[in-house]
Amino acid sequence: MNIKPTIIKEYLQSLKEDNELDVIFTILLQSLEYEILSTPKEYKGFSQYGKDIVAIKIDPKDGIKKRFYFELKAGDIDSQKWNIPDNGVRDTLRMTVDADFKTTYKDFDKLPIKVVLVFNGMVSEKIRTSLNGFSQKEFIEKGIEFEEWNIFDLAKLLSEEIFNKYLLINDENIRLYNRVLVNLNANENVSKDFDDLLDNLLFKNSFSKNKRKLNRKQKLIFQSVNLIAYIIYTESKNYNNLSIAKKYLTHLILKYWFWILKNKLETNKEILNLFNQFYSFYNSTIEEYLERNINLLELKDGLHYENGGRYEQIGYTVRSYDFNVMLNCYIISSKDKIQKDQYKGYIDRINNTLQNINVLSRPLLDIHSIPIIDNINLLIYFGDIESAKQYLLNILGYLKFLKKKYNKFPDASNSIESVIKYTVTSVKPVHYIDSVSPLLAVIMEYIAILDLEETYYDTRKFIVENDITLVLFIPHHGINSNSKHLIEDTENDLEEQLFSRSVNDGYQIETSMFSEFDKELLFEDFKKKLSKRKEEFQFEYRTDRCGFSSLRTIAHYYYKTPYFPDYWRNHIN
Repeated sequence: MNIKPTIIKEYLQSLKEDNELDVIFTILLQSLEYEILSTPKEYKGFSQYGKDIVAIKIDPKDGIKKRFYFELKAGDIDSQKWNIPDNGVRDTLRMTVDADFKTTYKDFDKLPIKVVLVFNGMVSEKIRTSLNGFSQKEFIEKGIEFEEWNIFDLAKLLSEEIFNKYLLINDENIRLYNRVLVNLNANENVSKDFDDLLDNLLFKNSFSKNKRKLNRKQKLIFQSVNLIAYIIYTESKNYNNLSIAKKYLTHLILKYWFWILKNKLETNKEILNLFNQFYSFYNSTIEEYLERNINLLELKDGLHYENGGRYEQIGYTVRSYDFNVMLNCYIISSKDKIQKDQYKGYIDRINNTLQNINVLSRPLLDIHSIPIIDNINLLIYFGDIESAKQYLLNILGYLKFLKKKYNKFPDASNSIESVIKYTVTSVKPVHYIDSVSPLLAVIMEYIAILDLEETYYDTRKFIVENDITLVLFIPHHGINSNSKHLIEDTENDLEEQLFSRSVNDGYQIETSMFSEFDKELLFEDFKKKLSKRKEEFQFEYRTDRCGFSSLRTIAHYYYKTPYFPDYWRNHIN
C-alpha cells in the first residue's frame, strides 16, 4: 500500500492557519525553482499589497516566462471565507491585480500574469459558481490567467517534488517518518528514528566542496530538512508543547551543521544561504518558545512545577538551567545587533531571572557551568560587573553549603541519574564524581578576572581544607598545542567532534593552589600564573567565521562537553 499521498494530505489538512500554509508553500516553490521576489513574511497584512507571494518562472505548461501572483488561504473556500470584508477570498483576489508590485526585476511589468489561488482544502459547492464567474470577469476576460491549487494539487506537488524524490523515497524512510510523528510526544528524548531519518537524508549523499553550484537534487536535501523541521513545529503546536519543537529542532540543527562541517561546505555561499534559512527558522521557533515562558521569569520560582512530586527538587533545577541556556543562546546570537541604549533592558532581564529563579545559583551537574559562564560573560559584556560578582558569590556560597552540610559537590560525570539516586538514597553512587571540580576551577579564574582578592583567600582555604582537586579540560587541537600527536579521532576535527558528541580528545590539567615548596599561593601570584595561561588554548572556529557562534554553546550543552578555556579567558587583563 502506498501511504505517501495519505501522509501528505493529512499533514496539509493539519495546517489551520494562513501563516502555516505560507511556510510550507514557500518551501515547495523553492523546490520547484521559482524565483521568489516576495514572501508572505514580508508583506502579509498590507492591504495595499494584495499578493501573498510574487514569483517568476517559465511556465512548464506553455514555456512562457510569467509573473505568478499566489494568494494563499488555509482550509476550504466556503461562503464565510469568500465574503469576509477586506480579507475574504473575493476581496484579496481582486486586490491581487489592482495593487502594483514594485521591483527592480528587469522587464517585470512586461511579463504576462498568472494568478493562482492556493488553499489546503476544497471549494464548496455554494461558492463554486461565484468563484468561476469572478475569475472569468476579473481575470480571464482581461487576458490574465487564473488557476486553483487545492489540497489534491498541493499533495501531488509535494509528493512529486519533495517527498517522492527525496524524503519518502523508500519503505525505510516512510516507516521512520511515521514513527517519528506517532511518537513525537511520547519520548522524553529525541527518538532514534528521527536520528536515523536525518542520517538517511544527509549522510547518504556526497557533496563536493569544489563545486560551487548545487544541482536541483542537492537543493532538495535542504528543502527536505526545512520541511521536516516545519512539520515537527506544527505538530508540536498541535500538542500545545513547543518544548517538543525545541528538542527536535535543536538536535536537527546540530546534526545539520555537523554535516556541513564534515563535508567542508561552510565556504559554499549557496549552501550557507540555504542553511541560514533553517537557522532563522530555528531562532524564530526558540524565540516563540521563550516568549511563551518569559513571563514566568518575572515570578518568584516561576519555572517551578507544583505538581512535580518528589523529583521536582531536581527537575526544577534541571528545567531552569535548560531554559537559561536557550535564553542565553538567543541573546548571544543577537548581541552584536543590540545597541548600547538597550543594554539596561538586557541587564534587568538577566538579573531578574537570576534573582527569581534562584536555583540558577545551585548547580547539580558540572555541565551547569555552561549557563553559569554565559550568565557571567553576558553581565560583563553589558557592563554590569557588580552583578557578575554577586552572582559568582552566590554560587560559591551554595557550593560551600553543599560541601559542609552534605559533603558533596556537583557531579563531574554529569549524570542526572546519579544525582537522583544520591538524593533519594543519601548513598553516593559509584559513578558520582565530586573529588574533582572543573566548575570550581573556572570560578577561581573568574575570581581573579573580577579581582576578588578576599574571596580568593576564603575559597582557597575551602579548597585546601576539603582536598578538592581543580581541573580543566584542554583539547589537543589548540593553535599552540604540543599534544596534537595524541589526537585519537583523526577523522573529525575539534568542531566536528563538538557538533556530534561529547569531546574527550584532550587532557585534564590541574590548577594548583600552592606555590613552590607547597607554600600558600598569593592572589597576585595566582593572577600572574593565570595571565601566562591565557593562550593555553586558542582555536579558530569555522562556525564563528560563518556567524553561528551561538551554535557552539548549544553543542557544548547538548553533548555535555565543558566549555574550553577560551570562553572566559578573553576577559583576563
